[in-house]
Amino acid sequence: MPRRGAPSGSSYLWGMGELMGGGGGAVLRRRQGILLTSLGLIFFAAYLAVSNPFKALLEVGRVDLRLFLLSILINDAGLVLFAVSWYLLLRGMDVRVSVSEAIQATFISLFVVWMIPIPIGSEIIRAYLIRHKENSDIGKAVASVVVHKSMYNISFGVLIAFAAAFVSTFHGVRIPVRDDLLWFVVLFAAGSSIAFSAVLDTRLLRGVYRRSPQWIRSRLTGRLGDPRLGLDGFETVIDEIGAAVAALRSRMGLNLAAFLMVAFQWSTGSITAWLVALSLGRRMNFWVIVIIYAVVEFIQQLNIVIPGGLGIVDAGLTGAFVLVGVPLSLASAISLLTRLVTYWLEVVLAGIVSIHYGYRESLKAYLNSG
Repeated sequence: MPRRGAPSGSSYLWGMGELMGGGGGAVLRRRQGILLTSLGLIFFAAYLAVSNPFKALLEVGRVDLRLFLLSILINDAGLVLFAVSWYLLLRGMDVRVSVSEAIQATFISLFVVWMIPIPIGSEIIRAYLIRHKENSDIGKAVASVVVHKSMYNISFGVLIAFAAAFVSTFHGVRIPVRDDLLWFVVLFAAGSSIAFSAVLDTRLLRGVYRRSPQWIRSRLTGRLGDPRLGLDGFETVIDEIGAAVAALRSRMGLNLAAFLMVAFQWSTGSITAWLVALSLGRRMNFWVIVIIYAVVEFIQQLNIVIPGGLGIVDAGLTGAFVLVGVPLSLASAISLLTRLVTYWLEVVLAGIVSIHYGYRESLKAYLNSG
């Protein structure tokens, strides 16, 4: 899933300008991808060595396959609904795109970003793939992914705040995370949502653009002046964003449906971890798992180096489960199976879709640039 920290509005559009103009290809060079993936595998191997994989594998052997398969089904359903929620936003802007095309673009973007971590990479790639669809333009493409990302961050903050309040008030369970860190994560989600929302404020965008140094404006003008884009400059992009947001505001029903789908998709990681623990005979408080998963998710959002947070997320999940009283071997087994569902199987699924639909051809101009 697209889990990255939120940049400022100007840096988002700068990244978009780089992408649309074909200036980001160096980020996706094959050698860099191999290097970063190798580094991640080293971290993952180190994690396995420390967590005693033999005992963990013994625990894995006791898994209830019915519950485990249910966790896979729910997780993959969430992944599909994530793409469908973006499709609803595009339809709200009158972009002529099919559900299958939205799913295809989403899976391709996730596959590329899982291989090579790129800040806001999933959003940029999806916007790139959708910008020339019927009745689409760069403004609609940008607005759709920015609103989608904002919904993701808002649901992230709301769910973790609710989980913390619910656990402490009704269950009297000690939260396995320091209060200051917990609230920092909530504020991070709120702040990143505000930052993304700023990208959709046309008055703010014009103000930032006109006050920017000349070299930044020149670079943006050069990137967006590519004849393939059919733009007159950055001011045209701002106008398109304004029109896209106005169209979306008139369809609040679609917005609500999309938000609920995004919130469900975010919660599938916690649901998966809860079902995996249950399949191994460990019954845990679901809302405690929501808090644990949210903090680990926050760590993953800060990761812009290691593909999929290999080793880092695994160790974080294991450590968090140990803190709430789960034995190390069982905690490692829960972490390994959860990551199998929420990362490895997702990579396989997205990879199959991406290769089938020819992601290299879809992103040819981007991959070959720089």
